[in-house]
Amino acid sequence: MMRACTSAYMLVYLRHSCIKEALMALTQEDIAETLVERLTKERVIEAQKRKERSEAHLYQTVHIVTEDALYMHQGHDLFDIDKVHFRSFRVCKQSTLSEFIELLASSVGYSVKHIRPWPFAARNNQTFRPMVLDIESVLQKTITDLSDQDNPWIVFLETLGPERQILNLPSFDKDTDVLMFFKRYDPRTKSISFCGHTYLSISQKVYQILPILCERGGFPQGTDLILYEEVKPNLLERIEDYSNCLENTLDELMDGDIIVFQKDDPDLETYECPTAKDYFRDLYYRIEVTFCDKNLVNDVGFMLELSQKMNYDQVAHAVAQHLNTDPYQLQFFKVQGYRDCPGNPIRCTYEGTLKDLLIYFKSKQPKKIYYQHLKIRIDEIENKKQFKVCFVNDQLREENELVLYPNKNGCIEDLVNEARQHIELSKNGSGKLRVLEIISYKIYSILKFDVLLDCLHTSPGSKTIRLEEIPCEQSEIGSNEVLVPVAHFHKEQYSTFGVPFLIKVTENEPFVEVKKRIQKRLDVPDKEYDKFRFAVVSMGIATYLEGEEPLVTEISKFKARVPDGGRLWIGLDHINKAPKRTRYAYTEKAIKIHN
Repeated sequence: MMRACTSAYMLVYLRHSCIKEALMALTQEDIAETLVERLTKERVIEAQKRKERSEAHLYQTVHIVTEDALYMHQGHDLFDIDKVHFRSFRVCKQSTLSEFIELLASSVGYSVKHIRPWPFAARNNQTFRPMVLDIESVLQKTITDLSDQDNPWIVFLETLGPERQILNLPSFDKDTDVLMFFKRYDPRTKSISFCGHTYLSISQKVYQILPILCERGGFPQGTDLILYEEVKPNLLERIEDYSNCLENTLDELMDGDIIVFQKDDPDLETYECPTAKDYFRDLYYRIEVTFCDKNLVNDVGFMLELSQKMNYDQVAHAVAQHLNTDPYQLQFFKVQGYRDCPGNPIRCTYEGTLKDLLIYFKSKQPKKIYYQHLKIRIDEIENKKQFKVCFVNDQLREENELVLYPNKNGCIEDLVNEARQHIELSKNGSGKLRVLEIISYKIYSILKFDVLLDCLHTSPGSKTIRLEEIPCEQSEIGSNEVLVPVAHFHKEQYSTFGVPFLIKVTENEPFVEVKKRIQKRLDVPDKEYDKFRFAVVSMGIATYLEGEEPLVTEISKFKARVPDGGRLWIGLDHINKAPKRTRYAYTEKAIKIHN
């Protein structure tokens, strides 16, 4: 695989008098010793990597797990393969078990007699447990034979504890002994504590191991304990009869079996998960979900571990607690299946569970839900309809985008009344507002106040709803007057840009007067305005207006709809001085070299 790199170019100027000195021949003495040493070291490392790649098929990875790596695990089995800290070894496939044990002993600082490997194996019940290895009979077998070509091969390494008073590991009879692991459950903290392992005789009675469990669990001897066998994920079976032997008590007794125990308290029912069985059932349904702010671009969000059985209200309270906000002022959104972006909103009356919301995610795919903060309660907002409206001031500058929530069954007048609470009008203005539909930087229509909001369809990127204060001179329109849309374009009438606006035109009015009002509306200097060209655009055809002849003889032409659904409009043909979007990514910046 090639190393990722970027290219850089530099333009260098040389004085004619310095060319021979700057481009003189390079000798070995001119290269610094530190650079030679660094390049030599890099060549050695690269050669070693090439050798490892060419011989990779001769080696396999062995992951070693010790007891130290098991103590923080809170789930089923002994560890989480995605989180556990392994000690990894690259071992030749043809190495014998004897050679491998000697390698482990020297690496961990123990004698060969003080360690014992227990290979992990996947059982049919979805568990991953250590199994016995008859070391004496397989010492000369190769690693590839013992591992059944598993790569990586995971091995539990048992070591002699420093606190033990014995010189060697105890002997283990694979026919009469069994390797058992212990976990203690604490309902107060809702946590699991790993309590080590031991060898037990399969004929040993259950009550005979209670003193060992009390000692390792930190309980006084004689404490009443509740015991469970951890059979598989989400399945713990309580051990009822302590007078039976292990062979008859545990289901299919095998090396690597796990016993979970807890103190038998009379007030267990006061806890959220009173028993280990309840804890593991809750753990089985737990899932990590990432919550991202819908209104922040590339928000990495935060992760919460939640139960898949949670309903909407429980999820909302968990997220609100993390954000320190009101759960009823949060709105959640599903993720679009084909794009990693917000999809449809989730109603606060949703009756399903978190599992139902995440059903379309693949098992290994990160689970994600988007959210946004609201200014009003979610149960109120669902009786309303969200509209994004761009407010333009009297200088034709887009001030801000308003997110409004009028009633679903309302009309444009309700939208305007809602907007009045969020904007500040000019002191000397008309105080009247109007709503426009903008498509491709052109005014498509002026919306009447009685138009139902259900008839107002907005498509992101194609249509914009604009709110503006009506200028005083346009507050009253006579029978011989009409409001004409004006838009900016350059050369091609389809290349529109900028903020369109409306201008009032009187029938048979000289065009020079219209031009003056347009200039005053735009506040453009005379020198720049002289470069503007004017055209009447209809159905994509621009008819340029020259001279000072009357604009039109019949204003009814501007009132009538053209076949494409829009209206005739006045086009201002001039250069677009707005900053152009670079063809490079915004994060790429040129390097400037200043002399």
